[in-house]
Amino acid sequence: MIKGIIKTLLTVFLVLILGIGYFSIFGIKTEKFNNQIKKSISEINNKINFQLNDVNYLLNLKNLSINISTNNSKLSIEDRLIDIKKIKTNISIKSFIDNQFSIDNLQISTAEIEINDLLFFTRKVHNSPQLFIISTIIKDGSIEADVSINFDTKGKVKDDYQIKGSIKNARLDLLNQSTINDLNFLFNLNKNQYSLSKIKTSFNEIKLNSPLIEITKKKDSYLI
Repeated sequence: MIKGIIKTLLTVFLVLILGIGYFSIFGIKTEKFNNQIKKSISEINNKINFQLNDVNYLLNLKNLSINISTNNSKLSIEDRLIDIKKIKTNISIKSFIDNQFSIDNLQISTAEIEINDLLFFTRKVHNSPQLFIISTIIKDGSIEADVSINFDTKGKVKDDYQIKGSIKNARLDLLNQSTINDLNFLFNLNKNQYSLSKIKTSFNEIKLNSPLIEITKKKDSYLI
């Protein structure tokens, strides 16, 4: 009888080890938690429709967390659509068990999308006079971006966020009736530090280019 109990315990232990190994190496794809994810998005704005494919869950034994990722998702409000190539996040198992804010990191990679569509989404979620002014200036163009955000235990965004990507073929109608056409550049944005590179544009039919523009915020001033 004792041998049978030991054999059963060893079998359970072996299955558990194999399950953890599979979960940490290959992960699990499922749609089981998609409704919970969509519900969290709708709490931000109930007009947002979030279309999810299979979500992959991968156990990270090094820091006792679960890496979650999904590809080719779509966000839509009314007739505006944003294609998202990839979403990745990291959930701490300990903080999840303790019922604390559990997301450590959020990474989003967009497909090439219209700038005005992105502004439309942003204004629906969090509108401001600055966004309204920007939306009246930008008339055309596309953007592709990679966003990386870290959170503290209370769910606040840390200062080490990074946003990088590119702007293509943008057109800006300035308030003095001047026009900037075919604006193209790469950008890398951090807290108080903004870097624009490989800038090419046409200002009132005069072609302009610059290899690099760096902007640093110091208190209420900007150093260019």
